[in-house]
Amino acid sequence: MFNGIQPRKYKEVLRCLNATVREYPRGAHIVELGEQSHNTGVLLDGTMEEFLYDENGNQISICRFCPGEVFGAELACTGWTVSPVCLRASSDCTVMLLDFSALMSQKTLTCPCRMQVTANLMQDMAQQLLFFNTKVRILAQKRLRDRLKIYLQTLTPDEKGCYSLPYTRTELADFLCVDRSALSRELCRMRDEGILDFSGAKIHLLNPKFLYGWN
Repeated sequence: MFNGIQPRKYKEVLRCLNATVREYPRGAHIVELGEQSHNTGVLLDGTMEEFLYDENGNQISICRFCPGEVFGAELACTGWTVSPVCLRASSDCTVMLLDFSALMSQKTLTCPCRMQVTANLMQDMAQQLLFFNTKVRILAQKRLRDRLKIYLQTLTPDEKGCYSLPYTRTELADFLCVDRSALSRELCRMRDEGILDFSGAKIHLLNPKFLYGWN
């Protein structure tokens, strides 16, 4: 959010955005479904998850936020009166709440710092839109293996081809909208076929062609 802004201007920008720091215990809701307040800001410490419910009341995981990531900007900037998603602390977390509505005023056009923050937020929202498109692609797949393939394409492996997952096995199953036991069985089949190996929250891709082939 502060990319391109001189450090000496940080306090001024935070004051302009009415920044406040709050702590939330694990399981607490930062934003409720249908809430009229626009809690937006930056996650400083811990993790939080964004989700919604389908027409049958089933929870659908959208994404997980890590420290340094901006949340809620797309809701504040669209002017929606109620939130269509929930934000919940998946661990004890600290957030900096910000009022992005200050960026919608005419003063933004005459303030270089406001213009830079706005440009940074637009870039962040573009990345989130890309992520949402990926989520739609995942849900459109009938085969669990294809859902996993698309998800792995969004991650960056280390030099050994290992992917560190931000989810537990249960959380990954929720994100892919599949049963946990089905996910475990599919991972075991892929291991037996020499496509990948896994241990805990790490997946080692043994056959890189899998990601962009028709396996």
